[in-house]
Amino acid sequence: LTLGSALLFGMVPARQVLQSSPVQRMKTGPMDSPVRRFALRDLLLGVQIAICMLLVTAALVAVRGLVRALHVPLGFHPQGAMLADLDLSQVEQASDGTLKTMIEAVRNVASVTAVGTVSRTPMTGGMHGIPIFRPGTTEFKLSSSVLAPYVFTMSPGYLEAAGTRLLSGRDVSWQDTSSTPYVAVVNETFARKMWGGTPPIGQRFVVRGKLTEVVGVAQDGKYHDMQESPQPVAYLPLLQSDDNEAVLVVRSRLAPSEVSGALERTLSGVEPNVSISLRSWPDTLADEVFPAEAATAALGAMGLLAAMLAVTGIFGTAAYNVSRRMKELGIRVALGARRAQVINAVLGRPMALLAVGSVAGLLAGISATRLLRHLVYQANPSDPAVVGGAVLTMALLGIAASAIPARRALAVDPSTLMRED
Repeated sequence: LTLGSALLFGMVPARQVLQSSPVQRMKTGPMDSPVRRFALRDLLLGVQIAICMLLVTAALVAVRGLVRALHVPLGFHPQGAMLADLDLSQVEQASDGTLKTMIEAVRNVASVTAVGTVSRTPMTGGMHGIPIFRPGTTEFKLSSSVLAPYVFTMSPGYLEAAGTRLLSGRDVSWQDTSSTPYVAVVNETFARKMWGGTPPIGQRFVVRGKLTEVVGVAQDGKYHDMQESPQPVAYLPLLQSDDNEAVLVVRSRLAPSEVSGALERTLSGVEPNVSISLRSWPDTLADEVFPAEAATAALGAMGLLAAMLAVTGIFGTAAYNVSRRMKELGIRVALGARRAQVINAVLGRPMALLAVGSVAGLLAGISATRLLRHLVYQANPSDPAVVGGAVLTMALLGIAASAIPARRALAVDPSTLMRED
């Protein structure tokens, strides 16, 4: 591609030279008419500037998307929390009592402020699509269900350890067992979709064949990815569920590296045969932020390269104009042309191409909103900050590219030119 481009666009000026008349060129000289015809190089420069503006806009959109992704409300606070995946399959006679003992042991570790278990943490999948039925339903078919929420099994204390706010009602407790009425904590979206504006506490629904009463309402969050719309969620008590998966969530005042050793010793002391995998909660979410980081890096690099090409193109065009029109500029200065008139004669066309190309690139960026949304979190090319940043960037690129040619044009000395001629 590089060699082909060099040959193709190198042949264009060579062809122009071969087709020119030497006698006519000696008569007229290299001076251009102030309103010379539209040339191929103008078209190429305009397209180059438009592409630059498009990529600069996309890069700024990606930066804004990354900032939004880093500050999106998750409904939980991973910072300061550790996760311990517990594999109890190798433990003989493992039971919910084993998990309860582990939780109580970890709660007594110095610096631990909250601890609880959950069947699966958010952003790592989860049981989505569990049908929910209204009380009195006789045919438990999917067509009769009213919701298909995420369903998590949690121990008492998980919401506190996760940093998820309980908006009303109570958390599940160790007294919620298979011998007591079945209860659940639901999130705001679940309550709104099931009962509208009716207070959800005390309302009932059927899940997994069990008539279940709502005892608490937790805040909404993100459960599958950062771009999902609000989803309904039901949290079921650990002692009222048959789930075998368990992730221990531990919130501590110390850094993960400082508390991990104490946690591993404590859990192994309770059950030596348990398989434990410790990791920082923010580390498990790195894959969720990675697309935004990758898009920012890729589009940023492309925007930087495009900006370098645009600067080169504008500088080349302006410098070419100055070199070809030195005699004309000298005559203009000798006849009393002002500095602004000299600048306009040299840079008028490149700056016009900069303006037209920038507008075209900006419009192309705005029209690519749907495509950018597949790459960038909450992409919005028409964001005033993005538009303003892109326009300012292109203006600075134009100033940087034209500074040297402008200085050379203003330094024209008619007497020197005459002596040279």
